[in-house]
Amino acid sequence: MKTSKLFFKSLLVLSILVTTLIGCKDDDSNVIHDIKMPDGEALQQKYSDYIEDAKQHFTATAENGVSIVGERGTQLTFYSGAFTDAEGNEVVGEVDIELIEIFDKAEMLLSKKTTQGRQEDGSIATLISGGEFFINAKQDGEQLFLKPGMGFQLVVKADPNEEGIMDMQLFVNENEECLEADCDVVWVEVQQRLEVGDTPNGEGGTYYAFADNFGWTNIDRWYSDPRPKTTIFVDVPEGYDNTNCTVYLSYDGEPNALARFDVYDTEMEMFTEHYGLIPIGLEVHFIIVSIVDDQYHYAIQGATIGENHVEVISELAPTTEAELIQLIEDLP
Repeated sequence: MKTSKLFFKSLLVLSILVTTLIGCKDDDSNVIHDIKMPDGEALQQKYSDYIEDAKQHFTATAENGVSIVGERGTQLTFYSGAFTDAEGNEVVGEVDIELIEIFDKAEMLLSKKTTQGRQEDGSIATLISGGEFFINAKQDGEQLFLKPGMGFQLVVKADPNEEGIMDMQLFVNENEECLEADCDVVWVEVQQRLEVGDTPNGEGGTYYAFADNFGWTNIDRWYSDPRPKTTIFVDVPEGYDNTNCTVYLSYDGEPNALARFDVYDTEMEMFTEHYGLIPIGLEVHFIIVSIVDDQYHYAIQGATIGENHVEVISELAPTTEAELIQLIEDLP
């Protein structure tokens, strides 16, 4: 079956190439014009640029303690004497606090910060996020660290009507040593149940947590569905693979759940996932994103997951970042 699929794809590629070459020939000069192909480096740069643009910067005096509030209401409180340099010396003077707040699927997609965590048995499973945060501190461009036992308080607005609000936990990046904002992230649970309460003015809910690491932090709960599970595959158009596009899975009805296909089968030429935990009967949307000629290209397809599901994506269409954000926000 794999051999037949590869043979068919080879014939299809040859047919497309011949047709394209004929169509691209200039009748006057017999010059063949460039064929625009997906650009993996440009896609990674788009992710990095989005992350950099999302950074908020705050300046504070280390010995006075630091308290800041982000544009989306996230509050950070550092105590006096909390910062050290690389040699362990206590830092005084002005420090630069970096904060990124991510709360919805569009932001997760454009930053490539999806909601997948590693369970105790090593498997990867989907999470429902209450917010993803990058938090860091520097002085004169040099990385700072937290004094042992002196972390910081993280206060995040919560939707009091959110299902499972009391099940939320604190998660951090599996690679805690990576303090760059554009790091790849796999979330691991911290054994700390969040406190949930009202805001000081009594409006809505609030998560209270104590964190002791810089880098990426997430407030999540594990996604749970009792239905039988299956593995799924995504067949993308010719010319696309794991080097130049990203394939996502959006869970319908879950505004803060976005998974990424992190496995590419080079023999089958399909994206898949290595854990086989997608519920049969689940309603989802498949999303593929790439960059062609410095412009976003995408496809979005709705589906109901069947056993050993194979989703075939035939083509991608050009779009702008603003249009892509709106398309993601409009998903069920």
